[in-house]
Amino acid sequence: MRLEVENLVKLDSGYLVADDSTLDKPYAPHIELVTRHWSAKHRAVVEGINLITLLWMDGDISIPVDWCVFDKESDGLSKHDHLRQMLETARERGFKPDCVR
Repeated sequence: MRLEVENLVKLDSGYLVADDSTLDKPYAPHIELVTRHWSAKHRAVVEGINLITLLWMDGDISIPVDWCVFDKESDGLSKHDHLRQMLETARERGFKPDCVR
């Protein structure tokens, strides 16, 4: 993904924003990665795939710069652990945002 958005982001400005989304999969409980997650959309725990995305924003546009599928059973990492890794990767790639949200 990085190569596709490299020319669209300004590394020394903007904001990095974390987004945690659940892709509902109510009819697919046996698909790999489908587990129970809180859904703000449904205000309930649902069966689905949880996606953590790090977005770069400048007030006009938002561009995904990193993402991961949350699967604590396979890697033992919490959502916060994944976010810390993504922020460290962003720093290594040269991001110096005005704010992280």
